Amino acid sequence: MLTREQLRTAIRGPIATVPVPELGGDVGIRRLSATDLIHIRSIAARAPANVSDDDNLNVLCEVLAMGLTCDDQGTPAFSPEELRAWDGTQLPLMERLVEAIQHHNGIGQAAEEELRKNSESGKTSVST
Repeated sequence: MLTREQLRTAIRGPIATVPVPELGGDVGIRRLSATDLIHIRSIAARAPANVSDDDNLNVLCEVLAMGLTCDDQGTPAFSPEELRAWDGTQLPLMERLVEAIQHHNGIGQAAEEELRKNSESGKTSVST
């Protein structure tokens, strides 16, 4: 039988690493919690049709703060405010890391397509 810590580790999921030569090494990507995912959905739902560059940067910073980790326990590496201090100077890197977070968590266009396909065929769940 699994111990409490083994269950927590299994639920939390693995920490992925992404090589980031610009920063001199690998960056940890953690599994997002249900609370994180709900927060991302609420941000997306509130977004107006014409999102400003500043709003886009804020969303990037929120997702990065949720997904980047500095250890194998999933401790956040940065706060959204610390990431905003980059002031978009590292935008290509930030976008690449957001894509890595989405991929590691099974969210993004591929997950949306799978959800749509499953709902059209009468299935009710998405595999990750």
